Amino acid sequence: MTLHGTDTNQMELTKYGNALRRMGETAGAAGDGIQEEKFGELADKLDRGLLTIAFCGHFSAGKSTLVNALMEAPLLPSSPIPTTANVVTVRDGEPGAHVLFRAKDGSVVETPNLPVERLSDLAIDGEGVASIDVTYPVPLLRGGLALVDTPGVDSTDGAHRAATESALHLADVVFFVSDYNHVLSEVNFRFMRTLHRWGKPTYLIVNMIDKHREEEVGFAAFRDGLRQAMSNWQIEPAGILFLSLREPEHPLSQWEELIGVIEALKPLRAPLMLRSAGRSAEYLAEQFREHVKQGHAERANELAEQAGGLEEIARLGAQRERVEARLAELDAEGETRLLGFRDRLDKLLGNANLTPAETRERVREVLECLQSGFKAGGWFGGAAKTEAERERRLQELARDLNGQLAANVQSHVAELLRQDAKEIGRSGPELEAKLEKLTPVVAPDWIRQVAKPGAAADGQATLHFSSELSAALKGLVRREALLLAEELDEARKPAREAERGTLLAERGQLSSGEEAAAQLAALEEEEREAERGLLSLLPDAPEAANAVLPAPREIDAAELATRTDWARGETAAVPIAEAAGAERGALNRAAGEPAQPETAFIGAQQGAAELLERAAGLLAPFPMLRKQAEGLKAKAERFRANRFTIALFGAFSAGKSSFANALVGMPALPVSPNPTTATINRIVPPEDGYPHGTALIRMKTAEAMQEDVIHSLNRIGIPEKDIEGAAGDVGSLLRLAARMSPDELHPKGRPHLAFLRAAASGWSRYGEKLGLELKAEEEEYRRFVAEEEASCFVTSADLHIDAPLTRSGAVLVDTPGADSINARHTGVAFQYIKDADAVLFVTYYNHAFTEADRNFLNQLGSVKDVFELDKMFFLINAADLASSREELDSVAEHVETQLLKHGIRKPRLYPVSSLNGLRAKRERSAAALQASGLAAFEKAFREFSEEELGGLAVAAAQKELARIDGLLAKLLESANEDAATREARKQRMLGVARELQERMESSKNEAAVQPIVQEMGDQLYHLRQRVKYRFGEHFMAAFHPSVLQDDGRDLKKLLPACWADLQRSVGEDLLQELRSAGLRVENALHKLVARRIEEEAAAASLDGFVPEAPAKSKLELPLSEPFPSALGVDAKRLWNAFRSPKHFFEKNAKAALREELEAELLREADVWLEQVKQVWTERTAAAFRTDSARAAEGLAGELTAFAQGLEITIGEAGEERKLDDLRKQWATITLSSQKVHV
Repeated sequence: MTLHGTDTNQMELTKYGNALRRMGETAGAAGDGIQEEKFGELADKLDRGLLTIAFCGHFSAGKSTLVNALMEAPLLPSSPIPTTANVVTVRDGEPGAHVLFRAKDGSVVETPNLPVERLSDLAIDGEGVASIDVTYPVPLLRGGLALVDTPGVDSTDGAHRAATESALHLADVVFFVSDYNHVLSEVNFRFMRTLHRWGKPTYLIVNMIDKHREEEVGFAAFRDGLRQAMSNWQIEPAGILFLSLREPEHPLSQWEELIGVIEALKPLRAPLMLRSAGRSAEYLAEQFREHVKQGHAERANELAEQAGGLEEIARLGAQRERVEARLAELDAEGETRLLGFRDRLDKLLGNANLTPAETRERVREVLECLQSGFKAGGWFGGAAKTEAERERRLQELARDLNGQLAANVQSHVAELLRQDAKEIGRSGPELEAKLEKLTPVVAPDWIRQVAKPGAAADGQATLHFSSELSAALKGLVRREALLLAEELDEARKPAREAERGTLLAERGQLSSGEEAAAQLAALEEEEREAERGLLSLLPDAPEAANAVLPAPREIDAAELATRTDWARGETAAVPIAEAAGAERGALNRAAGEPAQPETAFIGAQQGAAELLERAAGLLAPFPMLRKQAEGLKAKAERFRANRFTIALFGAFSAGKSSFANALVGMPALPVSPNPTTATINRIVPPEDGYPHGTALIRMKTAEAMQEDVIHSLNRIGIPEKDIEGAAGDVGSLLRLAARMSPDELHPKGRPHLAFLRAAASGWSRYGEKLGLELKAEEEEYRRFVAEEEASCFVTSADLHIDAPLTRSGAVLVDTPGADSINARHTGVAFQYIKDADAVLFVTYYNHAFTEADRNFLNQLGSVKDVFELDKMFFLINAADLASSREELDSVAEHVETQLLKHGIRKPRLYPVSSLNGLRAKRERSAAALQASGLAAFEKAFREFSEEELGGLAVAAAQKELARIDGLLAKLLESANEDAATREARKQRMLGVARELQERMESSKNEAAVQPIVQEMGDQLYHLRQRVKYRFGEHFMAAFHPSVLQDDGRDLKKLLPACWADLQRSVGEDLLQELRSAGLRVENALHKLVARRIEEEAAAASLDGFVPEAPAKSKLELPLSEPFPSALGVDAKRLWNAFRSPKHFFEKNAKAALREELEAELLREADVWLEQVKQVWTERTAAAFRTDSARAAEGLAGELTAFAQGLEITIGEAGEERKLDDLRKQWATITLSSQKVHV
């Protein structure tokens, strides 16, 4: 059938529309009112004869601005933050708005002919407004066109996404709009892939082409890279157009081509409408089959139960095996549970040390007093005195043993039983009362009973009796605990018997499975026949429905050369080596400002170091103060060696690299709209062998590369046996990915396939360089960090730059983007968040807060309050895109609101333009720098580095000087004392030092670390609750409608990939939370050690002696993968829960699967977290003992050196005068420390 002329077109549209109505009536007669309504909408659309062109894309890409430009009137709201919350349809006609309002009861109220001036308010009302239909005199739309504006597809607002997706079944042609800097976002590719699978003709519009800089990446290379990326995702757009709505005359903008494409669509109006209606009708018929399936649901469920689930006959044997296995488990469960409890109890008691060294000494004293010849006070001691001494020793030992039981046994055994009781819902005062009686109260008489008559009191006998006491006490505890465990197991028996009855009934039903499965198959055939019957009402599509879509004219090579000359603009590339001399401090000297903000911090560090060095020089001649002098000198050296580390984070193409370039005042890092930062880039000062402009490239080790490759192979579903078969050879491993197609993968797996392909491409060239450190010149450096086939082999790169920033001692770290399509970009370096002196999070003005930022900001918010200072800054880059001050303020307010949702309050937020800031520095224009926003940020950053970070350094130096000032005062006081008094003071100090070390060596102090263990338990509980709260987000991202579409792919294969992705995302969430928790535990440990040393010093009554603060060690808390292998939800179970996209997403079957998978994952997470807690507790306790011993040794050393110095002082004449002179000089240094500033 062929279409000829307008009348014929209308006839075909009418014919198709009538068929759609019949299909709707048929669906309605079968009780499917939803599909009846949608078929009616399609038919009405054909009757109106309007070709519907929808504009989709990520929020703030410029969709509404583009629609306004096409209408030649600013009717729709446009802003860099999400504005359009409804689908807005625009047709040619007299000005007016037809609005459907949504009432609170769910009904829809129609309000025609509202003034178009109200559109700005109506379009952003996603709750009260259902839809908006606008008429306005638009010449472009004459001839049967309608434009549809939609919310952003990647907005964090679920209502926005739903509104966009609901409009697509009526769209005939889609223009997908992305801004230049985010066109390679995975979110874009996923949505365009969805449009492609729906059969929607799609054009890609790359907006804001004015952001293109030819010196950063050639336009031809950018365009080719974009096409290749889309090809990798199997996306074939009808055409690609480049626009600039801000600069309509931009030479790369194809506005006329866009108008030409839209005009060329008009003659294809009828064919395109028919093709779109046919695709939509097929989809609705599919949904109708789901409706019929739901009508069968009750009977199907009955049959499914009889058949043992939807696995039918093939699974009946496996089901029977499962039932029998569970029945056997139930038979042995009570005994197995008690055996398991007994093993855990025995392990706990076996590890409990009830007789440490101090207790054994008391045991020896008791054995001594129980000897027949024992007399208190020697031969002259009376019987009463002897018995009193014997009773005192027995009481002391009893009291000690009771304490050991409480500290090492009672709480741990009680917790074991408490967890056991929790499983059956037992808790409360009654249980706690029983738990309190677990451990016996040791009395002196009981000790007498345990002691064997005639036992000796030597070392061997002491050890033997200690073991007997410990065994006897543990035996008593064990007996009581097992009795209580048996009592708890008795409470489980009714539940076990109930489950047994259920299983026996299930086993009896298996015999009817075959017949039930056959009836179930008949129902499924009936459902398929209902779909086929509905589709039979649809006429054959005319041949013209396959008309070729108009393609925009592409800029040819000759024309491109002319246009890109203009696009180079005023910021033509200057090689780093040439830029250095021109840029070095030029602007700051011209503006009269300090060289760079970081110099304030470094200056404070150097000032503090100078003070400490002067102070050390004054103390060095005095033997009693030599230890303090050495400490001051060491601190000064640390201050001088310190570097100021600034870490940059943010989504790819937010402009981190360009912002870094603006800070150093030269184009140091490569900048591109492509995700170039594939490695960690550091900008550091030049050093020997690495002059300005050279780079140190650290290649991955062979082991690290192998781990990365195996990890990515796992992510794309390569079987473990194939990976093992490669025997660890990276080249062989990479070849395993060659057989994979992106179409087979979950979207989260595609970046890993891209990584593997890049690695395979670069293997022959870079594989032999693994493990090396390479020196690279500028051109080679840029290739290593920007080209994927090279960067995937690099772990980090240090670029040596001579600039005011680096000369001040600062190091700038540019991290990979969090949402790039490249595999390694998604992991952010938590260690940099922890260790950096300042953290800068860069977001893009015209895309001010994306869904991809969420995980990182959750992590950032969770640790913000742990740091001694608020060291985080938030930059809204490309603020020069703002059309007004009001718009800029609204974007800043939006970002601040979003940050608050992630626990980040009162952020340091600065809108900046990196492009203009760099240009201002190169042109030495202070006014332009101020206008770029960079000057305001640098001023605030300078104040932060001077007053806050620099203040910390100075305060640390002042604290140390004040501490030693107290020692000097004590020395002067001592100089006025007689020799005997000073000797006594010296001996007391030496005694305290000896006692301190002995006490620290003999005591494990398990109880002292309990506050940290308790806090750790609380943190693990709360982080688990936070991950549980976010589980819904992880689930919807993994089992997303765009992934699980019935578009001909094998969804049964994709479901396990979704499940695997869910495990990985929840696991990464747990790991991020644990990293934050580990940081808190480390801080708590440092505080506990410092407090303990202070308490030891205070308890020793050292009369004004203030110990040096203990050095802070690094607490290594290991983290393993939460779910190292796939958990036990097989593909068939997933398919039974899924059935179809309609059943899963529209009938809310996803809720049941979500609950099941949540329970499964959290159950595994609980086991894992318990293991983490045990390992962390052991590591923390060991670290506490080590750090405490080291700190005590340091304190003892200080005391010993000071005391021995006093001995020298005693014999020296004129010492009092020397000390008095020292004190006066010291006062001068102390006064100087209060004036240190930059």
